[in-house]
Order: sequence, then C-alpha cells, then structure tokens
Amino acid sequence: MLVPNTPSLDRAQYSVLVVDDNDAALYAIARQLRAGGFNVVEASGGAKALELVDFVSALVLDVHLPDLMGFEVCRLVRERPATSKLPVICVSSMYKSEQDQVHGIQTGADAYMPAPIDPDALLAALDQLIAERATLAH
Repeated sequence: MLVPNTPSLDRAQYSVLVVDDNDAALYAIARQLRAGGFNVVEASGGAKALELVDFVSALVLDVHLPDLMGFEVCRLVRERPATSKLPVICVSSMYKSEQDQVHGIQTGADAYMPAPIDPDALLAALDQLIAERATLAH
C-alpha cells in the first residue's frame, strides 16, 4: 500500500535494476524510470539480474524470464544478506491472477504490478519503498 505523504526523493541518487526478457517492455519501463529521474540498469534474464542486484537501490522484476522465473530470483535476492531488504517490485504481463500476485508477495516482492503498468504508480511505489528502506537504515 502506498502512503500518500511519502517524502520527496532525489531519484538521481538511486539506481533501479529493470529485468525483462521482452525488449519492448524492458525499453518502456527503463525509459519511464529514466524520465522520472532514476538511474537505470537493465538485464534480460534472472542470472544477469543476480549478478547486478548488489549494485542497485531497487529491483523491478518481470516474473516470466527465460532462465530463472522472477519468483525464484526474488527468493534468492531475499536470501542474500546484502540484498535482503532491497525494494523489489514484480511485474508481469502473463502472470496476472490474484494467485500469481500472492505468490509474488510470498516469495519476497514488496509489490506486484500486472501489466500494463501505470508509470506514475511504479514511480510512486519505488519512491515509497526506497524512502522506507532509507528511513530504516538510519
């Protein structure tokens, strides 16, 4: 759930890893986040995401990937001490059911957004999750 009074975030200080094997979806989400002010790192598979996840502030993760399902990537991210608190938003154009969304949350996602994704909602969710983690770190 989004909190309406999330403090303003200087997005230029944060990087978001966007993982999607669909080039058009990867481009669209990355472009929206860059336009919103975030630094963006891109990956097209779960293995590459696991290589890059230590170096970002948040993860936007497609559920349907060619090598590892996003649910598994999310679970592995949560198991690592260095990334256990990383904000993770799962997205999917294929896995949209309520059961899929519950499964995503159960594997560790902070939020689950079925496609099409509202860019403003994605930005707001990232702002809130990153701000919450920054508050918890202090």
